[in-house]
Amino acid sequence: MKRFVLAISALALSGCATAARLDSPPVSPRGANPVGFDLTVRMETNDYDFHKENAPQAARKLAFSADRSIEMLALSGGGAGGAYGAGVLVGLTNAGTRPRFEIVTGVSTGALIAPFAFLGSDWDGKLTEAYRGEATNNLMQSRGLGALFDVGVFDGRPLKELVDHFVTDELVFAIAREAANGRMLLVATTNLDREETVIWDMGAIAQRGGAPARELFRKVLVASASVPGVFPPVMIDVEKDGETFQEMHVDGGASTPFFIAPEAVLHMDETSTTLRGAQVFVIINGQAASAPRTTSNNTLDIAARSFTAVLNQMTRTAIRQSDDFAKKNDLGFRFSGIPSDVQFGGSLAFDKANMEVTFDYGLRCATRGLVWITEEQAMARTKAGGENELKPFAEAECPLLPRARPS
Repeated sequence: MKRFVLAISALALSGCATAARLDSPPVSPRGANPVGFDLTVRMETNDYDFHKENAPQAARKLAFSADRSIEMLALSGGGAGGAYGAGVLVGLTNAGTRPRFEIVTGVSTGALIAPFAFLGSDWDGKLTEAYRGEATNNLMQSRGLGALFDVGVFDGRPLKELVDHFVTDELVFAIAREAANGRMLLVATTNLDREETVIWDMGAIAQRGGAPARELFRKVLVASASVPGVFPPVMIDVEKDGETFQEMHVDGGASTPFFIAPEAVLHMDETSTTLRGAQVFVIINGQAASAPRTTSNNTLDIAARSFTAVLNQMTRTAIRQSDDFAKKNDLGFRFSGIPSDVQFGGSLAFDKANMEVTFDYGLRCATRGLVWITEEQAMARTKAGGENELKPFAEAECPLLPRARPS
């Protein structure tokens, strides 16, 4: 986290840096479409009218599993903490308890995991390759003094190359096929020009086919994982009435930690009865609470702890809202995350040692059936003895991380 604060501090010294871009469209995403695509491939999360009109129809198109149930998976942001979520998914495969998720949503690092989660256990090898450390070991490449004259403290090319490597024609085609069968893959970015969360229908993008589909698919994933100020933003060309504009998109986690449904849907009086009885699973790729410690009386530690406090509070609020939504609509709700007393390397600890140990921790706990917890269980533990709200297992059953180092 201190590395993040240092990155932001460096940005404060680079106010003279500028980069040319086209103007943003003077309309909402409903009025401008990505070049070569129609309006249906994305939506603003708080567009109440759009969701009221389209959510029931989308729900009716959903494909049910063999037992007529619907399972939904939401993957949060968290940077290097994505190794935990990736490990959990592979561990669920090992345990024989991994559902076939009809809906998968992802934010930031969760967006990068989401295509593999959506495609299922056959892609566990690629998921492991992406998140157990080898692929991310050189992800954080500082621009040095170049940060004073460009956007982003860290070079954006390694992230783009990482996405390019894993988002193959085969992967895009497989997602298009599953989307045609009624399943949904949704990813969030933050449109900085409008300061709003945008949800992208990755299945609809994939179904467009060819090079344009793969290019936009990749751009959205890179944008969703591009922490503002740390990595460069992603410019997405859009068109309206024959005129081309550009939108600046960054990390979806800048506006939402995770989502099981667009914000407007969460506040509707009722949702489609199609989803009644669905099971919702949320993986927090990191910690929703930090272990208590004395904060050093210096600027960096104060800023780092304050930033962490904001993110943790956003995550806990999202968990409560999701649980309320699930109860209101007769959905099951369970979640998982790294307990606060686990020595977690942090969201920017992309080095192989930290990624490997975090991945293996999630793998081990999921294989033993020790990852899921309900909101009621979390609250009961907190009231009973102040135990961490994300700890559904005994330490002896799922040992703490042995080697992760704080960043």
